[in-house]
Amino acid sequence: MVQTFIKMLFLSCVLGFFLMLSCAEKGKVGTVSKKDPKDTRAVPDIKKVEFGAGLEKVLDVVRITQGKKAGDLLHIQVELKNTSSKEVNITHKLEWLDDDGFLIKDTSLVWKALMVRPGESQMIESVSTRPGVSAFRLKIQPAKNQ
Repeated sequence: MVQTFIKMLFLSCVLGFFLMLSCAEKGKVGTVSKKDPKDTRAVPDIKKVEFGAGLEKVLDVVRITQGKKAGDLLHIQVELKNTSSKEVNITHKLEWLDDDGFLIKDTSLVWKALMVRPGESQMIESVSTRPGVSAFRLKIQPAKNQ
């Protein structure tokens, strides 16, 4: 009887732990950025790709490309691919950073919706509106209306 109680208590603790882990994923924002903000290569190193609420299981960052446009404006492209069998609705926002990694206030700092069909790739593309931008951070989160 005591042994059964101990087994049940242990099992309850393990299940409770996994339940807390699954709930902790909610509300995270995914971030794709460069290791070094001063890195000017066309294909920068990814510092971190973190998708919340299970997005890392259904979206892959295929590639990141960046370059300078006329007027010293940073041009970036991020290709996302849906690896699942269901459409994925996300919102995303780009933040532009200066040489020191500080956020540059910009009118483009708004969340935009994007739907990615199963097996499809979508390109997120933007050009900074101000010169002096040397890096970016892309934030990705699940759409609120799911």
